[in-house]
Amino acid sequence: RSRYDAIKALNAEVVIISFGAEFWVKIWQEQTQAPFPLLLDQERQAYRAYGLERSVVRSWGLKNLGYYAKALLQGKRLQDSHGEDTNQLGGDFIIDSQGILQYVHPSRDPTDRPAVEALLAVLKGVGSRE
Repeated sequence: RSRYDAIKALNAEVVIISFGAEFWVKIWQEQTQAPFPLLLDQERQAYRAYGLERSVVRSWGLKNLGYYAKALLQGKRLQDSHGEDTNQLGGDFIIDSQGILQYVHPSRDPTDRPAVEALLAVLKGVGSRE
């Protein structure tokens, strides 16, 4: 969110795809103040198309539990999953204006996200080729 202006300056857009219930997704948007467009994919067609896995082991492994423990120790309030599938893993993808995947990062666990600087570097490269 803090680098959204830099992303927009590269003529790019961040789109979040969620399989969650619309009610809870709207609450999440309000709580996080995420300025990005959000699409609902309750049938998870995009998740399957991009090969995103479900994994109990990787969703609740030591790395993820450590992340939550650290957040709690820092006084952060954890979000309730509201019965949603917490085992569905996400990912980050960059698709150019021709619909070609330029960057693919399926998350190995819920905390596995690429650095924003790495995504910006890819976007800069894509922009220079188009």
